[in-house]
Amino acid sequence: PGDAPYWRGPIWINFNYLALCGLHHYASRPGPYQARAGQLAGNLREVIVRTVSSEYQRSGYFYEQYDPDTGKGQRTHPFNGWTTLALLALSERFAVLDDSSD
Repeated sequence: PGDAPYWRGPIWINFNYLALCGLHHYASRPGPYQARAGQLAGNLREVIVRTVSSEYQRSGYFYEQYDPDTGKGQRTHPFNGWTTLALLALSERFAVLDDSSD
């Protein structure tokens, strides 16, 4: 809202989903950070799903972005673009990262 930096500050589901995919990737590979990546992936998945679903239950809308302190939806709504990635997180369907360099 206003002239606030558009991409800095709010919670964006698309960026969080990309981070979740990366964490899921490293959680499924042997290595020194496997357990921690799994823990972080589980926590992030829970927060994504809870934030989007609680706002949907409250307002009946998916939003473009969410407030980082309250989780309240903001800006464009209804917004069924990247916010619907929360459904992939809920179903634990993650983008597959290319392993050709491993």
